[in-house]
Amino acid sequence: MFPVFPHLCTKILIALACLLLGTGVAQAQQPYTPQPGSLNRAAILNAARAKVAADLDFEGRLRFVVKSLRVSGDWALLLADPRTPSGAELRKHCPGADEITLVLLKRSEGTWYVERGGSTCATDVFWLKWPSEVGAPEEIFALDEKNGTN
Repeated sequence: MFPVFPHLCTKILIALACLLLGTGVAQAQQPYTPQPGSLNRAAILNAARAKVAADLDFEGRLRFVVKSLRVSGDWALLLADPRTPSGAELRKHCPGADEITLVLLKRSEGTWYVERGGSTCATDVFWLKWPSEVGAPEEIFALDEKNGTN
């Protein structure tokens, strides 16, 4: 190619390859909300159910009124209101604090698991440190409250 500068050409090609490969890794995936009825949404909600039911001392299959569900790669963040199968609210009863059901989930080998959260009484924004603690993408923490029941 350029016989006078073979080492320089090699270095340039290596630098370009690293740059091109690095941009794909550095760019975060655009978060999305799985559609109601989709397999991915069902898997995420089913993974969160046991933790939330235990937090609320509820025995039975609870439903979620989904306020926000954001997924990016192998991470999901669920903000929801838990309900009984008949639609009655399930409450933790938090005098002097805000009740919140916020669940951070991670997918490993195709299965969703609860990484952090559940139904809790909150006096601060405890979830703001989760991205740095577990490596979850910050984009999923921009909560948008779109209602839906599952």
